[in-house]
This record gives sequence, structure tokens and C-alpha cells, in this order.
Amino acid sequence: MSWRIETTPDERLEDETTERLVEHNQAASAMIRRRFEPDNLPSRPVVAYALDSDGGLLGGCVGNTVEVWRWLTIDMMWVRPDHRGAGLVGRLLAAVEDQARGRGCQWAKLNTWDFQAPDFYARCGYVTYGREVDFPPGHTNHLMRKDL
Repeated sequence: MSWRIETTPDERLEDETTERLVEHNQAASAMIRRRFEPDNLPSRPVVAYALDSDGGLLGGCVGNTVEVWRWLTIDMMWVRPDHRGAGLVGRLLAAVEDQARGRGCQWAKLNTWDFQAPDFYARCGYVTYGREVDFPPGHTNHLMRKDL
């Protein structure tokens, strides 16, 4: 048998590689099979926004839940600088976590860079389970999780 390495992007080959990996993962794990059942495929958004009296955005927290795995992923958190330190961030995070608990989620996870809020999340009960050092160069990305 002869073979070669191809380095040119090819959508057909990428799709086939993805399909083969999914097949392997589904064969190896019952939980992966359940995740890929049609009813379990879409993740469901959870959101909380803080608005001023004129409807302007003061802050927001956006995540997704995968109920079959009982996970919440926090994707984005932002609060206007002049509203930080007054408890708004914690209330937004708690609102999203509460929605996830209502869906049966038992854990939450997020990523935060060293210049963002790892200390804040630690105060909220999140623990660092990994660090990507120099990602991006000069910074550390903290991988954090919390039992809900």
C-alpha cells in the first residue's frame, strides 16, 4: 500500500475526517452517542443582560447548556467599566447559572485570560483545572469550572 500526505485544504476530506471521528467517538462512548441524537444536538442559549432605564446595555452574560451532559458553558461576560465592582457581574453570572440549574445542569465551565477576570470567577466558586500559558503570546488562558 502506498500513501501520501496532502496539505491543500479540501472541504470534502475535512468533512469525511469529521464524520470518521464522530463515528469513532460514538462507537467508543454511550454518552457521545446520546449527545449526537437529534434531540440532544442543539445546545440551548442562556442569557442575562443588564440594561439602563433607556434600554442601553450595561452588561451581559451569554452561555449555552447541553442538558444531556448537564453542562453550562459561559461563552461571554462583559460589563461597562463604570458599572464594575458594584455586584452587577455577579448577578449576571448567577442569573445564567440559575437558568442552567433549572435545566438540570450540574457543572459550569469557562475560559478567562489573565487580564480578564480569573480572580472574580474564583471568588464565585470556579476552580482552575488548566492553564494555557502564552495563549495568546504574553498571556495565560485560565480554564475554569464550577459545580452548580
